[in-house]
Amino acid sequence: MKRFSQLLLAFILILATFSLSFSQIQKAASPSWLRPISLKPIKPNLDDISDGYYYELIDHQVNVDQQTKYYKDIKFLFDQSGIENLGQIQVTFDPHFQKLQLHELKIIRDGKSMDLLPQAKFQLLASETELARSIYNGSQMAYYVLEDLRKDDRIVFAYSIVGANPVFEGKFFDSYYLQGYEPTGLVHLHYIIPNNRKLHFKSFNGAPQVRQESKGGMTSYFWEINDDKPVVYESYSPSWYTALKYVECSEFNNWAEVTQWNNRINPIPQIATSGPLRDFVNKMWNESEGQPYLFVKKATDFVQNEIRYMGIEMGEYSHRANLPEKVFQQRYGDCKDKSMLLATLLKSKNIDAGLVLANTYKNRGLEAALPSPHAFNHMVVELSIQGRRQYIDPTITNQGGDIKSRYFPAYGKVLSGLDKNGLTDIPQNVAGNIKIREVLTLEGKFNATLEVTTTYSGNEADNIRSYFQSNAKNDIQKQYLEFYAKTYPKINKAENVQYKDDIENNSVEITEKYKIKNIGKAESGTTKKYISLIGSHINDKLPETLEDRVAPLSLPFPSDVEYEILIINKGKASFGQYRNNVYFDRQAYVFGKTLEVAPDSIRIYYTLGLHEPFVDQKDLKQYYTDFADRDNIFYNGFYLDENGYATDGIPNVGTPRAADEINWFTLVVFLGLLPATIWFIAKRYNRSRPVILKPYEEIYHEQVGGWLIVLAIVIVVNVLSLTVSFFFKQSFFNSVIWHAMDQADGVSPFLYKILIMAEMVANVLIMAGLTYSFVLLVKKRDLFAQTFFAIALFMAVFFTIDGIIAYVMFKPHLDRVDSTIGIYESNIRAILFFCIWGTYVYSSQRVKGTCLHPYTTEHKLHTATISNHPFDSNYLGPYPLPVHQDETIKAEEDPANGQPKEQ
Repeated sequence: MKRFSQLLLAFILILATFSLSFSQIQKAASPSWLRPISLKPIKPNLDDISDGYYYELIDHQVNVDQQTKYYKDIKFLFDQSGIENLGQIQVTFDPHFQKLQLHELKIIRDGKSMDLLPQAKFQLLASETELARSIYNGSQMAYYVLEDLRKDDRIVFAYSIVGANPVFEGKFFDSYYLQGYEPTGLVHLHYIIPNNRKLHFKSFNGAPQVRQESKGGMTSYFWEINDDKPVVYESYSPSWYTALKYVECSEFNNWAEVTQWNNRINPIPQIATSGPLRDFVNKMWNESEGQPYLFVKKATDFVQNEIRYMGIEMGEYSHRANLPEKVFQQRYGDCKDKSMLLATLLKSKNIDAGLVLANTYKNRGLEAALPSPHAFNHMVVELSIQGRRQYIDPTITNQGGDIKSRYFPAYGKVLSGLDKNGLTDIPQNVAGNIKIREVLTLEGKFNATLEVTTTYSGNEADNIRSYFQSNAKNDIQKQYLEFYAKTYPKINKAENVQYKDDIENNSVEITEKYKIKNIGKAESGTTKKYISLIGSHINDKLPETLEDRVAPLSLPFPSDVEYEILIINKGKASFGQYRNNVYFDRQAYVFGKTLEVAPDSIRIYYTLGLHEPFVDQKDLKQYYTDFADRDNIFYNGFYLDENGYATDGIPNVGTPRAADEINWFTLVVFLGLLPATIWFIAKRYNRSRPVILKPYEEIYHEQVGGWLIVLAIVIVVNVLSLTVSFFFKQSFFNSVIWHAMDQADGVSPFLYKILIMAEMVANVLIMAGLTYSFVLLVKKRDLFAQTFFAIALFMAVFFTIDGIIAYVMFKPHLDRVDSTIGIYESNIRAILFFCIWGTYVYSSQRVKGTCLHPYTTEHKLHTATISNHPFDSNYLGPYPLPVHQDETIKAEEDPANGQPKEQ
């Protein structure tokens, strides 16, 4: 019914201006004062163009003295889709103070021009560009349907709009974008103004400075651009942000002049000494017992809730408020009308109040704009009682709590009627909070109950209160049920949604109760079932973005949310102890997650607080890093056992398992593999002779030195690093590693576990081999070079193959560059290790001249000192032991052990 009355009023207003509009349209020659264009359009890259057409020319020229704005554009249709999008010509204007002059309409085809203007019959429609906001501005649209359009046609259209809104008292201001999100062949912008008037100009985002030329008593200010590239639009950009080049101009010299203008057109009147409005004010004052803040609360509640938001902003009433008596009687008004009424009520009782100009879109950067009324689109009220100042927005409805703590949006800079110093900062306060508590009780046999309690305070209570008052209860119940049905398909309400409103303390509590049957989802390829709980209440407030984002990221400020998920196994304790915390406090936001496992329950607790309405460019990388792995942060999955209770088996890699859960099979394999490796080295390999990388026949270096010392250190560091990674960082004994990919799509759990087993075996062999190599190096054994080279080669080959297999297996899950780098990190290090130290050992004379001592049965080297040659009658090595020409070695048998004894 409300919507019908609004449409009926719009229809009446359209009829009232329809005949006026027709008289405001005429066909005329182009103005004589136009500036000719000197540059030629360029042809843009058509791959940057959508909709099948582009602007070959955009020409906008303004004669400030004649209050005339001239527009001309040439559109080139290069694709069939362009014909669909350019099938009609349309121009919007306000017939209350403007006239439309049509200058040119033609189609250029194959070099020939077809003039359509003489026969063109433009029709009129009510455009009402702000009808969605319940604002009727009386604007009209003149339109004409084009016939016989073809590919490669050029459509030329030129017109002028003559007249300016008298509410601005003859002062001129404007802003214009010199580029768009798609390229343009040529942009020409021109302002012509008498020399006795001063027009200020300012360029933004790298826009070129204005050029000027004088002729007679006029000065032309202009731009010609034909080499600009388009700017990429990025979603979730703040409303105040643009990367487009644009310019502003204004005849206002400072913000004080704008304040003076607003005071002239919107003076706060005195209420008549008698009449309905005076009687109403006196009644509220008496009910307030003369207490100023109580009166402010009553007056604010009345204007906010009983004067509905709707405006008729035709002509000068686009910026001029209606008289308070009229608004009071008709019981509707726009932001200016409601603000004027509230300020008038307050001033009638000697409460200092003023009108404030604000901008609901540009809450940052307003101080850089040129002073003009164009900088604002909203009006609110400021009051001062005993030196305490407060802002009130009369267009917000259903606000509760103490009047002193009423929420006021973070509009950034405003122009206050009480402050004569120019722009004033509005403080950014997070005045509200949302607390959500979901208790999921598993009752066995895959049945469960869900109870949700949500508490809203401050501005969040204002919002939810308005939502409940403007929607049917049954619709709300349905929407709430559908929200949880996405997670639990077999859910039904147990009770109706309960709504409790404590308006005095501005708190709203909503309780939901549901019953769930057949809870859980079946795991693909198995008989297991699991439940997945997503922290959507937090996740939805944090927009996803790309790593290379440039534009600042808009956030739903203000927001302060606490979200708790509690899973209870009714009558059954099956969980161990575990706790995991994630927390970051950044300039724009603070985020935390806690996961706790108790004997019979799991608690997941999220917090999110937004400090700023956006993430600045310098902090975008940090934001991306913080929330890149959303599955890890917001997804929580748990297996259900055969009775429908949650277990500590977790089907998602992002959710941690109990840290002390041991995979006993892995431990048994390790305890068997390690002694087997030691036995093989000690009993078999250690007694053998080197087959490759044979040492020299002579000792050239008595001690381990040179680069061999560095190599020894490198071996020790690698052994320690592998040990820490094996037992702690990536513990192969923890069940998390073995079940991490059980639920990952496209990954075979069996092949994944085979890969993990191979990695464990390889790590054991490498750790044992490097440790043994260190021992051989210290003892200067002839097996060192061969052993170390083989281990280094094995590391390089194994980790390369392992990396390739892992990449192929996990490719669908490598959605970030750092994930791919992590896959290749180990084999890159192993290859470098082999290339550096494997080749060194292979070719080093130092190694071959130091490590050449053979194995002895006593595990002891018997060396001859003559000529530094090793000698032992029990020598098992393959090399002849030369005897010095001048010396003779005598040996006799030691009766104690039957071995040769040196003499």
